[in-house]
Amino acid sequence: MSDRARKLKFKTETKKILDIVINSLYSHPDIFLRELISNSSDALDKLRFLMLTSPELASERELRIDIIPDKDARTLTVRDNGTGMSDDQMATELGTIAHSGSRGFIEAMEMSDDEKTPELIGQFGVGFYSAFMVADKVEVLSRKSGSDEPGQRWSSTGHDTFSLRQEDNIPEGTSVILHLKEEMAEYLDNYRLRELVRKYSDFISYPVYIETGEEEEEEKGKPVNTRKPIWTRSEDEVKDEEYNEFYNHLSFDIQKPLSRLVFHAEGTTEFYSLLFLPSTRTMEMLMPDYKTGIRLYVKKVMIMEEADELLPRYLRFIKGVVESGDLPLNISRETLQENRTVKIIRKALTAKVLSWFSDMLENDPEQYHKFFMNFGDLLKEGIYSDVQHRENLAELLMVWTSKSGDEQKSFRRFVEDLPEDVDRIFYITGSDRKELASSPYLESVGKADVEVLLFDSPVDEFMLQSLGEYKGKKLVSLLREVDIEDLTEEEKAEKKNAEETYAGLLEYIKDQLGDRVEAVRFSPRLKDSPCILVGDKNDPGEMFRQMMKTMNQEIPEAKKILELNPAHPVISMLQELYDKERSGDKLKSYVNILFDLGQIMAGGRPGDPVTFGKRITDLLSGT
Repeated sequence: MSDRARKLKFKTETKKILDIVINSLYSHPDIFLRELISNSSDALDKLRFLMLTSPELASERELRIDIIPDKDARTLTVRDNGTGMSDDQMATELGTIAHSGSRGFIEAMEMSDDEKTPELIGQFGVGFYSAFMVADKVEVLSRKSGSDEPGQRWSSTGHDTFSLRQEDNIPEGTSVILHLKEEMAEYLDNYRLRELVRKYSDFISYPVYIETGEEEEEEKGKPVNTRKPIWTRSEDEVKDEEYNEFYNHLSFDIQKPLSRLVFHAEGTTEFYSLLFLPSTRTMEMLMPDYKTGIRLYVKKVMIMEEADELLPRYLRFIKGVVESGDLPLNISRETLQENRTVKIIRKALTAKVLSWFSDMLENDPEQYHKFFMNFGDLLKEGIYSDVQHRENLAELLMVWTSKSGDEQKSFRRFVEDLPEDVDRIFYITGSDRKELASSPYLESVGKADVEVLLFDSPVDEFMLQSLGEYKGKKLVSLLREVDIEDLTEEEKAEKKNAEETYAGLLEYIKDQLGDRVEAVRFSPRLKDSPCILVGDKNDPGEMFRQMMKTMNQEIPEAKKILELNPAHPVISMLQELYDKERSGDKLKSYVNILFDLGQIMAGGRPGDPVTFGKRITDLLSGT
């Protein structure tokens, strides 16, 4: 066997990232031991899973993690007998810091503030490199389980290069050897190491041994950690700090979770679950292909790291663990969908999660507000994708209204406070809530002092069209034409009289605008503005079109209906011009200005801004 080592360069700006890891990601060097033990636990999980399908990997050896301090050599070794790594894996996984996007990692870290920093954790493979907080040199010895190939020794001081060398006599699994800095000698102390393992890694399901030769006789050969999975323990037995540390281990998020749910279901199907709500949202969570954060265990064996059948897709932001002894150990992603027990777990877990959210809304509105600001759009996704739970999800909505100012209201309570005889809930959609609050589309209900819902998220149109009504009250968009049946008798008479009085003008305006509009009508909904543009009853709306564009699906533009205010002075002026000089250019110009004004009031822009500007100039100058 050659002793010659290959010297390779890191594939990213190593020193810069290490500075970030040390100074920004972790608040205390103690964390390095948690990270290394977590990596070892993952390697053992993978081996246990592989043993199910590859019997040749099975053996009688105890799957374990060993921590070996050597005061004379000033080294600390964390060793496991898990899957190990091949030559190529070591070069790739250990040779690329922040493996999933190093430059983006650096740029995002430099641009982020303290609140946004945790969003980056979990997107980049940096946990192992926390070792350089305490060591000035790190070596990794590894051999892939079941392989006849020699092992490899990886070595680096954390600067520009690392070395790889084949070696004989490396056991299956991985050993991480830290050559500690002089000021980090505390991590060679037996008591200190035990303290850290019990604090950060007590929940690890594999025994963690500390080999120092200094143990008391009764402690020798005993694991330091209890090994009882945290999700099977009574909530009274577990401290908040332990739950938080488990969440950090599970999610790679250094923030505390916003909330947690401990749920043990008994009956025909028994399962344990421990679920967490992150404190912040990452952009990836909004993507349809984002993988769920639920790990599935069967009889303490991790079967699946991303078991997305355990909860609906719109709950993909939840992190946690589910364990059931009623599932087969050889269950696959393909059979997961059809498994009856999985369907029972999914049904029970979904109901419990929605109840969890409802309790939070009722008992801790401030915390729920934080939750909804981050994940409300995903709950709205559930309203249009989950018919079974649509009503429950609607009760969890927080809404802006024309009277709520800068505070959202509970949709459920908003509806409960409506008078019993009210059978409609009015809303408008757009991209800017403050603009919506002063929209001319509110005029139709302004004098009646009706509170209107304001929706400014791209997913709202999907949600509202799927919901249709709530608690027997119809959801009505003020951006669409008014159904004649929704008008009062007085409004119907007013509309009929105006259309008879201005019949000729209406026909003229329609002729001038041509196919730019579907129709020109009078509407009693307007009180102060001369006109608005509305969609017909079947128009999905502009926000819906924008949402579909993001999904690479085009929805044809629909012609709008120009609604006029028969009581406005502008209409009287147009009628006067129509009576006296309908063949001149002035009336044509005014009609086009009116249409462009409608586009602006709808949040758009004139089709030809230059021509619009010239017409306004002529109007102001009296020409």
